[in-house]
Amino acid sequence: MEKNKKIAIGAGCSAAILAVAVTTGVVVWRNNHTQEVTYRETTVEYGDLTVGITEDSTVSIGTVSQTFDLDISALVSSDSSSGSSQTDSMSGGMGMQMFSFGESSYTSQSQEMEIDSVHITVGQEIQAGDVLYTLTEDSVEEIRAQLEEDVEDTLADYQALMVEQQKSYLAAKQGYDTYVLNGNLAELTYTKELQELQDKVDEAAEELEDKQNQVNENLEKLVELQDELTSAKKDLKDAQAAVSENHDNRYNDPYYYTVYLNTRDMAQTIVDEIEDDIESLEDENETLLTEIGEATRSWNEACRNLESEKLSAQQTLETDQYYSSVASEWYSIQTTSLDNDKQNAYSSYESAVNKLEEFNSYIVGNDVIAEYSGVVTEVPLSVGDGVTRNTSLVTLYDASDVTMEITVSEDDYESIDQDGEVNISYTAYPDTIYSGTISEVSDAEYDSDSSEVYYTLTVTVQGDVSGLYEGMTGDVTCVTKETKEVTYVSNRAIFRDGTRYYVKVRDENGNIIEKDVTTGFSDGVNVEIIEGLSQGDTVLIESKVSES
Repeated sequence: MEKNKKIAIGAGCSAAILAVAVTTGVVVWRNNHTQEVTYRETTVEYGDLTVGITEDSTVSIGTVSQTFDLDISALVSSDSSSGSSQTDSMSGGMGMQMFSFGESSYTSQSQEMEIDSVHITVGQEIQAGDVLYTLTEDSVEEIRAQLEEDVEDTLADYQALMVEQQKSYLAAKQGYDTYVLNGNLAELTYTKELQELQDKVDEAAEELEDKQNQVNENLEKLVELQDELTSAKKDLKDAQAAVSENHDNRYNDPYYYTVYLNTRDMAQTIVDEIEDDIESLEDENETLLTEIGEATRSWNEACRNLESEKLSAQQTLETDQYYSSVASEWYSIQTTSLDNDKQNAYSSYESAVNKLEEFNSYIVGNDVIAEYSGVVTEVPLSVGDGVTRNTSLVTLYDASDVTMEITVSEDDYESIDQDGEVNISYTAYPDTIYSGTISEVSDAEYDSDSSEVYYTLTVTVQGDVSGLYEGMTGDVTCVTKETKEVTYVSNRAIFRDGTRYYVKVRDENGNIIEKDVTTGFSDGVNVEIIEGLSQGDTVLIESKVSES
């Protein structure tokens, strides 16, 4: 990778004017050596600071070609087949009529026109609208007559097809409406039948639920009676024990013995009544369980009927909907086919009209007109040559495609402003700076000689390029950093003490004093002054010469 690399360091629009005055005579003792300090004045400037990578390159100007892109091929009509129809039968005793129409087919026939005279030469600068060639009148009129005939033929074909298709559109619409109506009625019937079946299922489920709820209530009562029975049996046992304990004393104390006997008998009665209630509930539950079994069978039978009848109803619905859906598809196919035939016929007519209009606008009189401005680099046609579609007419320099290529290392490429402006100066115009943009970047390439990876950048020149020519040399500068419209001074005028930056200036009595400043961007020669100095201020640059 051969390179002529320059690090461009500059102070924008205005260059600093240095060394206005020199002062000497200050002597400093240090380590048994004397140093003579010399000061010279420099002025604080205002402008742009930039740093960039500069490469030399040459101008490359692209070309633009004008071709004869008008389609002058004539349409030659061939015989069209006649319309026909056929029937596609469907179950249910109905048939669908399938319509098809023959289409007028056209084939392209190659045509060309002849060059009568040539009006351009290589090196000539032309403008858009200038005459390139004049065609022979006979060849132009022959093509125009054929194109006019094509317009008439395609319009007649389109109008005839429109008349033929009217009955077909009507028949297709009637068939579609019939099947859609049948499909709508099938949905209503299906919904009603399913609702009746569902009602039977709901009734059976409700009856089953009622009996199950009654059993549950009885079971709750049985739990309560069992608790009562347990308590009553305990009371009976206690009463029986009391009778047994007082049996021997029944004659001495007959009253209390009688009370014990009555208490025992009452407890026995309560136990007997509770046992009777339990037996009655158990009998009732047995009956209910039998009825639940019957209700369950009734509910299951209703569910099975719902599923089986639902399947049958679904099949009926799907059959009706099938006819409806097929009718819709058939209608779509038929109308789409009819629409396509109509569109194709109309497109043929439009194409013929457009070709005739384009031909009349493209050929002015019998002349072929230039579409671009520029300098002619190639004239491919001569008198007697034929012109047809895609024939090359002229090649010109392209003023919008003025480029310069440079190669930069990988490190330099990463440091430049890839989306910013590129500054260009030409050897022929040393006082003019052109601007450009990086329009293309190559893939990374490896230079075995320098062991570096590099890129090739294509820079497109912007603005007025009328003064540039193929092969012109110049320098292309890609900006790595730029600060616009700032106050700056020479780096040598800045002193540093820790984190403090200052300059030396003279006070009103001529004494040298220090003045604090805040610095910013530096291009390596000058440094931006953010605070502390203004444009036009004078500061001192210090030089020291050591003496023994």
